[in-house]
Amino acid sequence: MNVLYTEQSRRTNSSQWLVACFVLLLLAAVAYTTMRSYEQGHLLLAEYFIEIAAIIVIVKQAFSRYTYILTDRELIIDEMSFFRTRRFSVAYDDIDGIYPYNRDFLTNLRYRYKYRKCSTSDDRPMWFLVYSIVKGKKVQFGRVVLKADDEFYEILERFVPNRIRVPEADVVFHATVRADAVKHGEDVKSYYHRLISGENEDVTSEMGEME
Repeated sequence: MNVLYTEQSRRTNSSQWLVACFVLLLLAAVAYTTMRSYEQGHLLLAEYFIEIAAIIVIVKQAFSRYTYILTDRELIIDEMSFFRTRRFSVAYDDIDGIYPYNRDFLTNLRYRYKYRKCSTSDDRPMWFLVYSIVKGKKVQFGRVVLKADDEFYEILERFVPNRIRVPEADVVFHATVRADAVKHGEDVKSYYHRLISGENEDVTSEMGEME
């Protein structure tokens, strides 16, 4: 395995100050809950749970460090946090594409796995990476939130051509084609290119008829 590119997540001072303000507000909420618990004579466990869980999530997302590694075969993301170290990897052939981050709650794909592999203290734009997990004749989809430099995406595009930083519809189309190809026991790349060629031929024929 040859490493072609390595990049670490960033932290900006302005973002870290914003995170600190949120944490201070939550700590104030914990103090207020403690006062209310004392007044009522019992612990307000539900409030404590929500506030402490929120602090843990915010701190984890802000201060975890991520290392993106592009090899000649796969993308690897190492995550280091206060609690543990984890490694995520996906082969290039399993990547359906990368499209701009959006806040839509309704998506065209059902994602079995969702990961956030970037820091909230990083001010670079967010992107969604969609990948597939093939199990027999069924395909499950995963989605990863990324933040990286242009060079990362440019190198990744060498292995996943024409599907990096593209519209969501292009990524969804490839993922849907993959699922259909797997269902029918066909090679994904051949099936995809055959469909693309067919669409181009249809467009050409329609233009000829118009003339």
